Amino acid sequence: MKKKVVFIVIYVLLCLVPLATIPFSKDTSAAEKRTLSAFPKAVNEGKPNLSFFTEFDAWFSDHMGGRSYLVEAQTMMKEYVFRESAESSVILGSNGWLFYEKTAQDFSKVATLTERNTRNIAVTLRMMQDYCTERDVDFVFTVAPNKNTLYPDNMPAWYVVTSGKSNLDMLTADLDRFGVNYADLRAAFAREQKVLYQARDSHWTYEGGMLAYRVIVNKMKKQHNLYDGVTFTERADWDADLANMLYPNAPDNDVQAYPDLEYSFEVKGFFGGDEDLVIETTGGAGEGSLLMFRDSFGNTTWRYFADAFADADFERAVPYRLNTIDRVDIDTVVLEIVERNIGNLAEKAPMMEAPKRTVEVLDAYDISDLNNRIESRETGVFLHLYGSVDPGVLGENYHVYIIVKNNGITEFYEAFPIFERELLGEERCCDNGFSCYLPEEVKGAESIGILTESNGRLFYMPFTK
Repeated sequence: MKKKVVFIVIYVLLCLVPLATIPFSKDTSAAEKRTLSAFPKAVNEGKPNLSFFTEFDAWFSDHMGGRSYLVEAQTMMKEYVFRESAESSVILGSNGWLFYEKTAQDFSKVATLTERNTRNIAVTLRMMQDYCTERDVDFVFTVAPNKNTLYPDNMPAWYVVTSGKSNLDMLTADLDRFGVNYADLRAAFAREQKVLYQARDSHWTYEGGMLAYRVIVNKMKKQHNLYDGVTFTERADWDADLANMLYPNAPDNDVQAYPDLEYSFEVKGFFGGDEDLVIETTGGAGEGSLLMFRDSFGNTTWRYFADAFADADFERAVPYRLNTIDRVDIDTVVLEIVERNIGNLAEKAPMMEAPKRTVEVLDAYDISDLNNRIESRETGVFLHLYGSVDPGVLGENYHVYIIVKNNGITEFYEAFPIFERELLGEERCCDNGFSCYLPEEVKGAESIGILTESNGRLFYMPFTK
């Protein structure tokens, strides 16, 4: 009888271990890229929570002690025994390589953008470049290639490359057609014999970042330090993002090439790390001032730029605040984005005053009754006007102008061909949008209209605030 009691006590204690260790369990929400379940309330708005036990079960599953280690053990078994990925957003490649699942369509050359989308992006970039040029500011655009675009041999054999064109293929052609100052990193990395991306991370190494830096500054009008002869020291201590998604408790497990450099710049104000939305620097060894719009690929490049300019501002927030160059002394603007996110450029117009245009209007078709949308909002000193034009009236190319009439004067502003997906409440991006930031004085205008030019014809629709 005593043996049975002892056995029961031990069994109960073992069952209580996961519950007892919950206060000491590791928060894996960042590694799992999701919000873990919260502890449920027994009473909601004065009424009993009938879903309490179901919600408790979800909370316990997410927070039980040792959960992350059990998940990790299962992940390891799937990777090394069954050659399967336990994380849908991670692709298991050969030779221990990992790839981001969101790059699969780019790799297979299955375009997710239409030809008009990429044309619209190129037009937007050209308008940004012209805005900079008019203010005597240099502009460079670049795309950080996906890892499997450069190193396809380590992708699983069942991912087939089609004969089609990827988003980057189409955009590159349009950039050339519209004369955008483009730093071609795909071509530059393809010429290198050495692998400059990490096996279990989605990004380039610091050495790869150095190559990207050199290609970008070589597209600038002014010369900047190329860090000739810089050496790199490799250490297996990098917290690889893709590996972390599979193994949140694993130690640093990827090789990183660190530059043997001493920088002279200083970060202004608070600095939380490479992921900060805004990093401002001063005291760089070079000359001039830089405004760089970047993403996570800038984490291993921004220090090179910070030391190559006397002052620099690195921003991750969107929409891009290009109007900064009207308030701050900037002589160079760089826009960097990763290949898998090219489509984002078709969804948010950069924040800058819409350029004025001269438009001759002899006759225009009224399309007020068609499927159009016009929305507005006030943001800072701007009136942000955006919407969509009935796709039935649009050809391959189109331009949208905002007609502003005030005090007997008519002015035309050109809008970006951007479809503001989030603001319009749409699940996917379309290719028939327009978006622009109008100056403050337009807010009191007598009338505002939308003029669309396509296929040699003009289409008009009024806007009522």
